[in-house]
Amino acid sequence: MIRIPRDTKILIEIAMMFGLRRRHHKDDTVPRRSSSVVSITSLSQSVDDSTTIDDCGYSSIGSLFRFDSSNLQSTKWRNKQMLSSITTPPTYIHHFGVEVCFTEQFHYTKAELEPYRKVGDEEMDELLQYLSQNKDGCGCGPFDDVISYIAKEYQANCDADTPTVQFYKHYYENIPYWVDFEQIQRGIDVFLAYLPVAGCSLFYRSLVGGFSIPEIVEVLQATQYLVGDKEKSVERLLDTGGFLACCFAPSLPTAKTDTTSEVQSASSLRPGGKGWEAALRVRVLHAKVRRSLLQSKRRVWDVETNGIPINQEDLAATLLAFSVNVLLGIEIIAGKPLPENEQYDYLALWRYIGWLLGVDTVETEEGRSSNASKHSNLPPIDPCGGRKLGKTDANCQEDILFDDGNSIIHSYTALESMILHLLHPKKSSCDLVSHLLNLRRFVIFRSEVCRTFLGQELSDELDISRSTIKWKGLKWETFNNVMTHLVIKFFVYSFLIFLRVYTVMTMSFSWTRRRAIKFHAVLETKFLIGWQQMNAKRVTRAKATTKTIDTKSISNCPFSMIMTPNS
Repeated sequence: MIRIPRDTKILIEIAMMFGLRRRHHKDDTVPRRSSSVVSITSLSQSVDDSTTIDDCGYSSIGSLFRFDSSNLQSTKWRNKQMLSSITTPPTYIHHFGVEVCFTEQFHYTKAELEPYRKVGDEEMDELLQYLSQNKDGCGCGPFDDVISYIAKEYQANCDADTPTVQFYKHYYENIPYWVDFEQIQRGIDVFLAYLPVAGCSLFYRSLVGGFSIPEIVEVLQATQYLVGDKEKSVERLLDTGGFLACCFAPSLPTAKTDTTSEVQSASSLRPGGKGWEAALRVRVLHAKVRRSLLQSKRRVWDVETNGIPINQEDLAATLLAFSVNVLLGIEIIAGKPLPENEQYDYLALWRYIGWLLGVDTVETEEGRSSNASKHSNLPPIDPCGGRKLGKTDANCQEDILFDDGNSIIHSYTALESMILHLLHPKKSSCDLVSHLLNLRRFVIFRSEVCRTFLGQELSDELDISRSTIKWKGLKWETFNNVMTHLVIKFFVYSFLIFLRVYTVMTMSFSWTRRRAIKFHAVLETKFLIGWQQMNAKRVTRAKATTKTIDTKSISNCPFSMIMTPNS
């Protein structure tokens, strides 16, 4: 028997953990072009010959220590899958460091996306309109808890034929046919398992990257949301974390005498759960903002230029920022994509949350969608669904299975389509990014980390600062600058390497993954408790300083308050 030295065994185990494998093609780099049509053959040769996304891994020892947001293995795998099923040559587009293999079958054109900017959340908008005309009920004021109000009406008479009861009944009793709460729980576990890198992805890639869209910046500036006072901006960032904690923190038995040995899967997101209610309250918040901006007399909203505030494309893009961008952020840090089954589970989770948030989503096997526009014949984007839908699908003229596609490919291509359509930064984008990165100390450190997640081209366009060496001759100032630069680079790289090791270990070993989920779930629960206490104090202060609020309609709902449109 051949004895393998202990050091060699350790090296083999590390190589297996990181998924090292040999490359079958030496040159698999896709040529960068601004916008051109290339042959299917040339693109196929540039795509790695992995049969599944799980086969994607590190190409060399050097790639173990490299962080590249523009040359991802999963992108090559998706391109190969698309190219194998189309007959017309794709258009290959380079856009701020993102290489898009654009295909009409899988992607959305500008002409296809533009109509969605004229559609808001009609179901919720009509509900608020009804409530505003009901003087005895809950109004549309900043402290009115619409969800609690309509829940009481539903409990009083669940068969009442009123808009309030019918809305609540729709989401309380009718779950989309594709929802599997066991899968939803697995999606939650994906978020909890990779919580550190997921949180970084949401901040540095989704939030900062989202500010590259001028239309979204217009809404934020008009409502003074995430602009102005730094402490208030931090509070609103914590609100986003609070929403996630409501959805993902494990629910505990309400009574000490509860003998149930196991909590239901995804209990917080089941009808009536804390996360379920939080998602509906965020939806009400969006509708209040939309209504306020459109009715504002101090600042006229330009619908032709910016579309309806928080429209269907904005909602879909935001949902993809919380789903696909997190998956991409994990891949950037880990150096390889998440396993295919974990990606499916995570996308299913956000598809369900998107349905609650008012994103038009397929609900039934016959193709009926949840929030179809009554004024236009638009198929739902259903960004985390199975495939791109056409107008025949929206008309329900064909008996087809609506999940006969691949949600990974559809969600990624939908995000690429919206990036090409919307991501064109202006000065307002740069100002908002600068404000966000300067909320706390160590700005240059966080800026360098942000550049890793966004890529250099988009970071340069957003004027995100970077550490550089300024040579001023053989002077003490030059030496000090060089040492500062090296220290910053060391801490940034050390932080990224720590994240990579932590993420890959969680990805590779079931024992580590279980411990990570349990530990991060405890952190989420503690954060949720602290956030609820903070919000109770904040709402109390706001009520005390507000003189024109009807005290009968106020509540402690943290998502009830909205900002008055800025004049």
